[in-house]
Amino acid sequence: MIKILICGASGMLGSHVQRLLLEKAAPFVALNANQMDITDLNALSDCIDDGKFTHVINCAAYTQVDKAETEIEESALANAVGPYHLGVVGKRHGVKIIHFSTDYVFNGEATSPYCEEDPCSPVNAYGMTKWSGEVKLLNEYPKACVIRTSWLFGFPGKNFVSTMLKLMQERDQLRVVADQVGRPTYCQDLAQAAIDLIDAEGIFHFANTGQTSWHQLAVEINRQARELNYPIKTESITPISTDEYPTPAKRPLYSTLSTEKIERYLGYAPQPWQEALRDYLVHAHDYYSSHQKV
Repeated sequence: MIKILICGASGMLGSHVQRLLLEKAAPFVALNANQMDITDLNALSDCIDDGKFTHVINCAAYTQVDKAETEIEESALANAVGPYHLGVVGKRHGVKIIHFSTDYVFNGEATSPYCEEDPCSPVNAYGMTKWSGEVKLLNEYPKACVIRTSWLFGFPGKNFVSTMLKLMQERDQLRVVADQVGRPTYCQDLAQAAIDLIDAEGIFHFANTGQTSWHQLAVEINRQARELNYPIKTESITPISTDEYPTPAKRPLYSTLSTEKIERYLGYAPQPWQEALRDYLVHAHDYYSSHQKV
């Protein structure tokens, strides 16, 4: 019988995985970073070695892209050392590992969607640590499953969509980068894909269908939020270049992931990002209203 351990369970993705497993009445244990530190090999091994878990879904990660440029040690511990430990424990105890990675393992110089076999060449420290984690995990335990994804949004947790919603209720005008292109991913859909890949091996890409820019995504957030009666003030969203919005970490200009492999494996295509956004906005409105914030 399958029993799942969720690491990093209190984060945005981990919360969605928990809710989905609860809906499915699937047996699982959810531990946050304080309860289970994947950078502590002995603690991780002690947690798993009595045979009570068959699978580990690792949602624990260092995700502060800009801070990773100066907090490289912290980022590497969570994103590289932790997955290596999962590989060690998974191999030792025969436990299936599902781990998440990022589109930022690519350099953004492609002109067509990135496939799983395309060479990695990260342009920032965060991407480098995530790539290192993939390599260390799969080298140690080739039966593990790595799911690369991009532009996550969900609740609770800070993300581009929640940030835009907040700003759109405060400001009349916004300026948003228009020359970075990728595929948004709703955590609920990603959580479902992870469950569907529960016994898969190797690397898969998952993101909602359709590519867009941050600017186009912001425009659609504004449109849909108005339809759903969010108290939106923003009337103008101006497209700007990456050069006009400098950040400590360089971003790939093009990080669109191909999902052809996972579509063949699962037998279905991810829903379009516009539909996923609508689902998020409907549910987030109720969630944040009950918590008295957006």
